[in-house]
Amino acid sequence: MDMFSYYVQLCVRNFKRTPLFFSLIILTLSIGIGTLLANLSMLSLMSQDPIPGKSDQIFIVNMNTYAGSTNNFGSMHTLRYSDAKAILDAGVAENATMHYATHVYSRRADSDDLTRYSSSTRATTASFFDMMGAEFAHGKAWENEHGTEVVIGHKLNMTLFGGENSVGKQVELQGKIYNIVGVLKPWHMRPLFYHASEGKAFDETDDLFVPIEVAIDNNWAIYARALSTDSYSVLSETRQINAYYIQTFVELIDEQQQLAFQTFIDSYAQQQKEKGNHRHEVDNRLYDVNAWLDENEVVNKDLLAFTFATGIFLLVCIFNANSLMLSRYQAGQFEANLRRAVGASRKQVFYQGVIESVILGITCALVSLVLAMSLLALYRQLFEDLAPVAELPLHMIVIGVGVALTSCLLSTIYPLVQGARTPLASILK
Repeated sequence: MDMFSYYVQLCVRNFKRTPLFFSLIILTLSIGIGTLLANLSMLSLMSQDPIPGKSDQIFIVNMNTYAGSTNNFGSMHTLRYSDAKAILDAGVAENATMHYATHVYSRRADSDDLTRYSSSTRATTASFFDMMGAEFAHGKAWENEHGTEVVIGHKLNMTLFGGENSVGKQVELQGKIYNIVGVLKPWHMRPLFYHASEGKAFDETDDLFVPIEVAIDNNWAIYARALSTDSYSVLSETRQINAYYIQTFVELIDEQQQLAFQTFIDSYAQQQKEKGNHRHEVDNRLYDVNAWLDENEVVNKDLLAFTFATGIFLLVCIFNANSLMLSRYQAGQFEANLRRAVGASRKQVFYQGVIESVILGITCALVSLVLAMSLLALYRQLFEDLAPVAELPLHMIVIGVGVALTSCLLSTIYPLVQGARTPLASILK
């Protein structure tokens, strides 16, 4: 312990003697580490598995039942109501849900305040919550797909009811009264795989969840990709026409069930073709969660390339720091030689250099974290679509400290070895 204290004192003395030199080393390494850490943090959030344990069992259904004379879209992830309903009613999958994104204005039904809150809304089926891993803080999902029961998210519950158990209370949505039967726990899914298209992969989870049949009956507008070969005046008419706006997810627990479901949708598409509902070759596809995220290129390729470039930049920084440290050790060789001449061993000289490197690494880590957080804050200001993932998670902080320590060790290990290899006889001369 006494030797460790002595090494630290030597290190502090060296820092005070040449502050500009060590500041240059710290700045050189910190810029490289901080930039890499910021980009790696964003990539880690973009590429993480949004629903571990189930991501290889949940599939989005893509079909080519487009009714137009030409199909330039191929197999589409938006289905007709009739197609989605047929999948749910068939019962081939372990679990199935259909949904579309909409938007309403909400307020407490018993409030004297007439303020209405803009609420992102998911029109879906009751099976949605179990499949997507949404947990309830209070209550449960609705039982009647045509009833007036709804589920609200944690954020909206905080806004309208102050976070209390609001099950049994009522909300006004678009001028109509609905009963709350469930309140979700705080739910942060990244990426938002159930709506990874249209650049919505990093949106927050929805404020409100309502039965899809109710949303269609009430003509709640579609806030996502929609396509129709037929005209309609109200959304309820889309149950019978060729309007494509509903996404359908199924849960298939093994390969046998996947094969059975693929066979079912291929057979269904062929039947629809024979009935004249479309005229295209059967091309139905199932994408599991991670495959669907890849299909939608959720991981920003420009960011991926930039991260690779910053990795190369860090290597250049380490090389430059190594050159500076080598010059410093050569310039200070007299002091090291003198210590060896009066009895210090090679190992002791080497250990002192390692302690100095570790202290340097900790300092670099702190500066790098500040630079990384500053860069992420800048990203949030400049790139609105990347703002939800411009964060520094805890595991990346640990990685950043590890990279800083490793970089400093790599920068000093060669100069230390070179200094320690000098023969004592030549030192004494």
